Amino acid sequence: MKASGTLREYKVVGRCLPTPKCHTQPLYHMGIFVPNHVVAKSRFWYFISQLKKMKKSSGEIVYPPWG
Repeated sequence: MKASGTLREYKVVGRCLPTPKCHTQPLYHMGIFVPNHVVAKSRFWYFISQLKKMKKSSGEIVYPPWG
């Protein structure tokens, strides 16, 4: 990833969506240095899919509440 300009640190917290079997899912915290919040969300899902078996369609970002 090429970075143009300054990088900022974004703290992203996400989890799998609750299922009928398991109502409380573990939270995954990540600090990412990227130019903006759009790239932060994208990088979060990229790294989570590499580390855990979780996709964007089966998860949600808990914090921060980006619209």
